[in-house]
Amino acid sequence: MIEQYKYVALGDCVTLGMPLQYKQGYPEQVAIAMGWQVTNYGHTMSTTREGLQYFKKPDVQAADILSIQYGIVDSWQTFKGAPFVLYYPDTKWRKLLRKIVKKIKKYGRKLNFHGLLGTANVVPLEEYIANIQYMIQNSQAKYILLPEIYPNKDLSRESRILEYNQALAKLHDGKRVFVIHYFDELKLHLNGEYYDDSTHLSGRGHKLVAEKIIQQLNFIQI
Repeated sequence: MIEQYKYVALGDCVTLGMPLQYKQGYPEQVAIAMGWQVTNYGHTMSTTREGLQYFKKPDVQAADILSIQYGIVDSWQTFKGAPFVLYYPDTKWRKLLRKIVKKIKKYGRKLNFHGLLGTANVVPLEEYIANIQYMIQNSQAKYILLPEIYPNKDLSRESRILEYNQALAKLHDGKRVFVIHYFDELKLHLNGEYYDDSTHLSGRGHKLVAEKIIQQLNFIQI
């Protein structure tokens, strides 16, 4: 255990700990267990596209340990050609544009744009993996952790989540980059106390993820 390690967590709302586990999520739990400093850059509705923006921050570049956990939004299905507006960095114009985009998507569902135009994931699988590879290749971190995408209670999303997790697993090299597996275990508790709602992990869910990360860290003897 090295106390001066700086741990930075990139990810979506679950990394952030929203809505009920703010500042008590798995990044904070890992940091407490390991005696590390932690900066949590989880951001609601984030994809790897937002992750690339956060990656530019100096303290992300200076991280000793970096975790990258995106995918639940990347793998969300929408109609082909649907507009995308970054959630970070945010501006008043982007907020306005997102309101417009939400209305477009709302009416798109009513008008069956999915059937007329076909469907696509918010961030295609190839781009998702390329974005994470970019962060891995350009990070100075000693170790990079890739917590896999967690299950969702909407089972219609599961096949896409599994596809993204399978691609993510191929980035594990067992030396510097480590994929953290917990999907199967969380899947056993979809209707239990591991979730606060259909998407967000409860305190117990975060504890499970933190335990899996700590197990991996202990295995590589950090």
